[in-house]
Amino acid sequence: MTDNLWQWCEVFNSDNAIEAHLIKGLLEQANIDVLLKGEALLGALGEIPLDQAKVSVWVYKIKLRQAQELLVNYQQQEQSTEWQCPECDEFNGPAFQACWQCGKDYEQSK
Repeated sequence: MTDNLWQWCEVFNSDNAIEAHLIKGLLEQANIDVLLKGEALLGALGEIPLDQAKVSVWVYKIKLRQAQELLVNYQQQEQSTEWQCPECDEFNGPAFQACWQCGKDYEQSK
């Protein structure tokens, strides 16, 4: 029974290696061991179908619920709306932590 908890489970996949690495870093910050699979296949795009060239993020089954909760929070942040910089009035996407125009920190603008 306990051996089952130490099996790898896929928690996320993407055709974007950068996003997969962002997710990997997010999970590792929470002390969750992470395994990436499929990175080498991205170089073969065009030779193999796109749906087979995804990078997948795997965690131990014992950490699956914690990883899923972190991913839900991450995805909710990604879907949040743009914010307007009070310094230069530039609109910034939800992924920006600082204004891309003037560099003012998002947290300081609240």
